[in-house]
Amino acid sequence: MQGNLTVRKPVPEADLWDRVALPSAPPEPPAGPVAAPGLRRALSLLEEGVLTSKANRSCGSYAARAVPSAGALYPYEFAVLTGEDGVPTAFRVDADRRTCARVAAGAAVTAALDASHLAVPEGGALVVTLTRPWLSMRKYGDRGYLYTQLDAGHAAGNLVLAATGRGAAGALRLRFPRESLSELLEANENCREIHSVTLLPAGPADDSWTRWTVHDDTDRERRGPTWRSWLESTCWDSLAGWTGHFEVPARPTVAAPLARVRTDGRLPAADSGLGDASAWSELIGTRASSKAFTGAPVPAAAVWQAVSALTTPLETDLPDATALSATLVLRSAAEPGHDAVYRLDTGERRPGRLPSTDEVARACMQQRALAGAAAILLLHVPRTSLAGAGSAAGTENLRELAFRCGALGQLLYLGAHRARVGVTAIGGFDTPLWRTLAGLPEDDEILYALLIGRPDDSGIKFDRLAMAHAQNER
Repeated sequence: MQGNLTVRKPVPEADLWDRVALPSAPPEPPAGPVAAPGLRRALSLLEEGVLTSKANRSCGSYAARAVPSAGALYPYEFAVLTGEDGVPTAFRVDADRRTCARVAAGAAVTAALDASHLAVPEGGALVVTLTRPWLSMRKYGDRGYLYTQLDAGHAAGNLVLAATGRGAAGALRLRFPRESLSELLEANENCREIHSVTLLPAGPADDSWTRWTVHDDTDRERRGPTWRSWLESTCWDSLAGWTGHFEVPARPTVAAPLARVRTDGRLPAADSGLGDASAWSELIGTRASSKAFTGAPVPAAAVWQAVSALTTPLETDLPDATALSATLVLRSAAEPGHDAVYRLDTGERRPGRLPSTDEVARACMQQRALAGAAAILLLHVPRTSLAGAGSAAGTENLRELAFRCGALGQLLYLGAHRARVGVTAIGGFDTPLWRTLAGLPEDDEILYALLIGRPDDSGIKFDRLAMAHAQNER
């Protein structure tokens, strides 16, 4: 040390090269067709509910994800547990390459399922969602961990909707011991965290699974040593203490809304929720995120039809009661007398001065493309519910609250699509300013914000750029 200046020793070039060089790729095992019926069903539902979507725009049809993601990073992946020739088998899923790796079979899978209090539905499958926080945190810092949970909520919630839309209700488990299943899937050693498990009953699969192949990867010695970046390891180590899951008594899965939302007769009963489940597949397959809003007013009925989607039941093992609240700021309705702040869980309506275009931009971290939003949905909780939450059976931890927000966000995307209005979600916003603009309690923290308006597809989503503009960084 010289004063405050740290003198670094030169790194020998050979050592530097060892650090930047890539390890040898392991030999590619032979690939075979997907044979297990439960795996076929799981892959076809992943294709519909998470991996691909067809959205038609003026430029034609293009492939896109079925769910949104902060920065288009999609910081999660999947595994499937199902029966293969009568033997319980675990597969890791590589969505980009459309391949599955068989990683374990037999007694080891059975033991992990028993320890996790899980069972594969007869003829069906379990789809495990695993988060990889590094993908978001390297761009958004610590807040990227929240974005990871929100993104996983969109994906897991949409997977349940896709299964239900096919006539076989899926169910989501978030409360179960994870240690044995994590070891089976080698999650922790690869900087992954098990987020949830989706139970898929037996049922038909479309032909999308034919794009996939399976190879055997049960021999760990043939795989060679696990390689991971020291940067990702450092990020993962920084999460120590965050990623533990509280042990809570197991609950049966129950179909119920994820938040209490009251529309108080503003829509006919037939328009509440997402409507007929048989139409969900089309909504999932064609939904899209808005890049910007024109600033034009929108019909109040369209906003309420979009918001009513939040009342759609999802089958989960979460408690009925939740600390999560929803507030709608309707600031630009096409009809007079509808603009107001609505506390959706209580039905309270608060008229008065509403946010200006400049204030919306400021509250959205200067994302001026979003300033023309006609309505803003804020999902918020008391700060006390984030400190030590989940230590008792009736409370929730941050991941469970974030799941509710992500799954509710996905419902709003589909509801807005059904109502023919634009929608986008943001995780970077000025919480103190939104508290003031929406009249929220001083001790409430906002977990998620979703905006509705007339879409302007000529706009730019700055969070897609290399710099994290959504965090007000330059």
